[in-house]
Amino acid sequence: MNYGLYYNYKSLKDTLIIEIEPSLLPNKVLKNGDIVALFKDDTLVGYNIFNVSNIVKIKAEGLIKEVNKEVIDVINFALKNANFITLPYKEESGYRVARIIDIEEHPDSEHLHICKVDVGSDKEPLTIVCGAFNAKKDLLCVCALPFTFMGDGTQIVPSKLLKVDSYGMLCSGRELGLKGYENIYGLLELDESLYKVGDDFFKCL
Repeated sequence: MNYGLYYNYKSLKDTLIIEIEPSLLPNKVLKNGDIVALFKDDTLVGYNIFNVSNIVKIKAEGLIKEVNKEVIDVINFALKNANFITLPYKEESGYRVARIIDIEEHPDSEHLHICKVDVGSDKEPLTIVCGAFNAKKDLLCVCALPFTFMGDGTQIVPSKLLKVDSYGMLCSGRELGLKGYENIYGLLELDESLYKVGDDFFKCL
C-alpha cells in the first residue's frame, strides 16, 4: 500500500488527510469517532482523521514528506481501535536523487525530452518524459518515483506522453515544495558534493 499524508491547519483545520487511491471517486463512507474511511466499492480510497492533534502533534503545511515510524504507530493505533485497515511504514519519501544518463528530443514535440534516469543501484534506469528547459545529460536532480504522491495531492503513475512511456517525474524546487523556489522554474540542480544518486532527497536536507 502506498499513501500520502497531508496536513494544513490553515486550509483543512485540524484534519489529517490520508490518500491511498486518489484516482478513485469514493461512493461509500464509514465513520467511527473522528475517523472517516472513504471507499470505492470495497477499495479503500483514503482516510480523514479529524481533531488529529488529540492523538499526535503535526507540524506541516501540505504533504508530509517524511513520516517516522512513531507517528505511523500512533495513527495505526487509532485506525485499529476504529476497526479500520492500518498503514505500513514508509521506508522512503519516494523522491530520489537521480542523474540523467541519456537524453533525446521527443520526435513529436518541440519542448519535451525523453530522459534515461539513474535513480540508484537497486532500480533499473527509468524512462521519463520531461519538459524542463534545463534538462541535460549528466544533470544531478530529483526524481519522484512511480506512485509517489506530490504536494498537490496527485500521484505519479506510469503513463504515455505523446506515445512514449514515462515512469516517474523529474522535479523543480517549486514542485518539491522548497521554500524560496515558489517562482523558480526548471529542474532543481543538485550540488555534486552534497548528494549522490540513490539517496532519499528529503533525508539529505
